[in-house]
Amino acid sequence: MRRATLIGLLAFAFRYLTLSPLENDHFVMLARAQQVLFGDWPVRHFEDPGQPLFYLMTSALASVVGHVLATNVILCLTLQSIAAAITYVLARRASGSTAVGFAAALVAIVSSPRLYNTTKVIVPVVALLLQWRYADAPTRGRLTALGVWTAVAFLLRHDYAVYVVASTLVLIGMVRLKPDSTGLVVSAFRRTLPLYAGVALACVLPWLIYVQWNEGLVEYASAALRFVQAEGHRTGGAGPQTLYYFIALIPLCALVLAFVRPVRIVRLKADTTDPVVSGFSRTSLASTSILVLLMNAVFLRDVLVARLPDVIAPTAVLIAAVIGQVFTPRTLRVGAFVMVAATLVLVTAALARAGYRVPTPAAIVRQTGRMSDRLVHASPEIQPSPRYPALVTYLSRCTQPGQRVFVAGFAPQIPFLAQRPFAGGLPSWIPGYYETPADMRRARQRLDRENVAAAVLLEGSDTFTRSWPELAAWFRAHGFEEHQVPRVGDTVRVWLPRSGVASVVDEETGLPC
Repeated sequence: MRRATLIGLLAFAFRYLTLSPLENDHFVMLARAQQVLFGDWPVRHFEDPGQPLFYLMTSALASVVGHVLATNVILCLTLQSIAAAITYVLARRASGSTAVGFAAALVAIVSSPRLYNTTKVIVPVVALLLQWRYADAPTRGRLTALGVWTAVAFLLRHDYAVYVVASTLVLIGMVRLKPDSTGLVVSAFRRTLPLYAGVALACVLPWLIYVQWNEGLVEYASAALRFVQAEGHRTGGAGPQTLYYFIALIPLCALVLAFVRPVRIVRLKADTTDPVVSGFSRTSLASTSILVLLMNAVFLRDVLVARLPDVIAPTAVLIAAVIGQVFTPRTLRVGAFVMVAATLVLVTAALARAGYRVPTPAAIVRQTGRMSDRLVHASPEIQPSPRYPALVTYLSRCTQPGQRVFVAGFAPQIPFLAQRPFAGGLPSWIPGYYETPADMRRARQRLDRENVAAAVLLEGSDTFTRSWPELAAWFRAHGFEEHQVPRVGDTVRVWLPRSGVASVVDEETGLPC
């Protein structure tokens, strides 16, 4: 336990000190969290694509701490550090080698998953931890914990529940599976499924009732599915890359190994730092393989190298399990030490890119101060290639705090950094998303209730009108006029309400203020 805690602390320190600028995608979540603090609620006031829990957690914490961006980043780093610690525990269990566990954790840390994908990192490793505990001792309490985590996974992102449920069903079936009495599997399902499903459903039921009351489950599910389809078209690319098939072989080989050959029962020796001695068996190997196989099939798309860190932790655990079954303990130790040495070289290189020559205590303290200042003040170093700082400052100066900003084009950081609520139900409207008549009808109903101060069209008026003609008609009907912003970009247009009173011209953008 102490080793896992130390790994978690080291993971947090490394990720914090090497923190890179946040991606645009991260500001989608940040803008929704900020929107809740402005008094809006998901589904009722703005669109939720099936991912409510994490930004609601951020809002709850930020309401106490008082800073959305810093709160969210610390929360992401903390959860990823916990995931690294759990990766060590799982890989050590699966291989029977402390060195292999340490190597797996280092790989998970150095891969540096993107912060906005933190839920992809934490959900599978916690699921594996709970599943393996149930395989060790299939008690009602441990099954209840699995049901609760399945509900948490669903609320973090609805499709996560599919991966957790599928692997858990394999686990439950194999817990009672015997070579001469497969009928026990049916009996096991009859005894366990009602409890597992009942606990999960009871935990998600308040959210389902809330959605039904405000929008209707059918419409909510339809909008979420359309979002997923649009996301798949945007990021699907030309199909799986060659590297994907090599990665897919890992869970497939592990699954074959679980059923074809006897699995070596790995048990760790008890010591003062790890008093709980747990085993690793065929059941754990099979359920882990299913979980990793499903996650890889969904998450590994378009730029594969950029997405691989999101699934590296459960993949590293599965690799540890496979090599623990194939290689001798001595070979494991040698290979793990080589891996650790190579990973430490990567850590040193990452620290060098972050501005370190020699990571002395004084340098670490200075870097910690710089990172803290960037987070608290949302400085350009923490923003995603800040292309529109002039628009952000203009909206901050020339609109009232209660007024809303409509953004067409992928720049959710604009309303967030301007500290203004977004309009129409989305942090930014991207062509190809939310273009159906039902989507535009909901958006117009929301616009009718909102005080909109500006519409920022990053790809120009023609693209906006072509993608959302009903929304363009709404703005024209409410007296919005088009303004060019050549100082920001040739294609950028800003629609502002018509004013009969002469206004001051903003020097930085040339827009009326």
